[in-house]
Amino acid sequence: MKKRTLKTIAAALAMISILTFTAAGCGNKTDDSEEFVTNVITQASDGEAQTDKNGETSDDEPQATETVLDAEGNVVTDAQGEPVTQPAATTAPINEGGSDDLFADMTTNAAPVVDTTVDSSTRYAYSTLTDNEKALYDAILSAASKMSTRIFGAQNLSSAEWTKVFGMVYNQEPQLFWLNGRSVVGRLYYNEIDPEKIASMQKEIDATVDALVKEANSKSTTFDKLKVFHDYLVLNSTFEKSDEAGNYNQTIYNAFSGGTSKQGNIQCAGYAKGMQYLCDKVGIDCMVITGTNEKGTSHAWNKVKVEGEWYNLDATWDDPILSTPITNYLRYTFFLVPDEWINEKTHFNINTVTLNSGDKVTYYEPPKATATAQNYFVKNGYVYDNRADADKALKAELEKAASEGTVVAHIMVSSDSLYNEILDALKNDSAYRDELKGVNSKIKKIKDSSKESLRVIQLIIEY
Repeated sequence: MKKRTLKTIAAALAMISILTFTAAGCGNKTDDSEEFVTNVITQASDGEAQTDKNGETSDDEPQATETVLDAEGNVVTDAQGEPVTQPAATTAPINEGGSDDLFADMTTNAAPVVDTTVDSSTRYAYSTLTDNEKALYDAILSAASKMSTRIFGAQNLSSAEWTKVFGMVYNQEPQLFWLNGRSVVGRLYYNEIDPEKIASMQKEIDATVDALVKEANSKSTTFDKLKVFHDYLVLNSTFEKSDEAGNYNQTIYNAFSGGTSKQGNIQCAGYAKGMQYLCDKVGIDCMVITGTNEKGTSHAWNKVKVEGEWYNLDATWDDPILSTPITNYLRYTFFLVPDEWINEKTHFNINTVTLNSGDKVTYYEPPKATATAQNYFVKNGYVYDNRADADKALKAELEKAASEGTVVAHIMVSSDSLYNEILDALKNDSAYRDELKGVNSKIKKIKDSSKESLRVIQLIIEY
């Protein structure tokens, strides 16, 4: 591909890149937590040629164009309010890249931009695909690793077929942090195309990740390794509302490039991909799950395997969305929970996206999560079945938090009736609230942030 073509692709990203996870799709579930998911572009396939700002192709030949639409079917406009266009659809021959494979990227002999030791064929999500879908997955992964823009043979796919597999690569391969969330059938776009720049960014990621992996590997259990990763993402991340293309808020770059010296600005995809990237490094089975909250706003989280059982882990919702980050705000509400506690209660539309046409695409059916033994509250003995023990434990948690200067005190109760009894006291019994505040003179105010579906009594402390 000509150098001018590469430069054109980079320039076009500022205008036409549609992020898979947007702020509008990362809406609040409560007043202190955020959620999010994926809206993959599904437009007609087109030829290899890219137009520059003057509408010319890389070969300076006239090219028919078509208007670019976003994931909701709206016309994409540039900074001047003018519609953005792209080359019109063509019928590129299958296997133009010179491969005998069903699908092939156009730079089959090029070396990957960044080497990775991850064997993507071992991923759970990959195992759910048909042979043809695996071939497309492999071709997209190969192309993205070398920043190729075309997948030959893909122009005959439907929007639904392309969306399913591209979305899975985009969500399940966190190492491809330069891959942009916008695509059309058979074509990829990138946040960055300079291999030297990408290598430099990878070094920033490695500096943080290597330290986290070393700390995690010093732990003897998968639970404790995941806690290391969870705590880093919660304490070193701030929710980023900006949707500008190329700002990496849905990638591992923003999740890790700041180290511990500053907050990484990420959206929900950044948390989920960051967790998967870390799990890949230490050999923990992990995947990104997408969905919505009850209002239909998008979200993403992880499923991880611990002691042979699958659990949900949602670092995004364990991180408060605050205008000023609080670096001692740690909670474990969604740390290793079964499906029963969240599916169709707080997390909906599992791995399903809706196309412009209204048709739904399901990426894959995730493994069932039914175990509770490794849940944070269950494993640590923080589940109580009577009011006296629950009150005593809640006071102990408040005292511990005040002595350590942290801001969360939470326990779990074993029944809806006990949960409702304590919550009613928190809302209506001023004497009870004063009694809880009185366990430590440093506590000035207590805010209730309990989670009904999980029976978690959760108090936020102000000093």
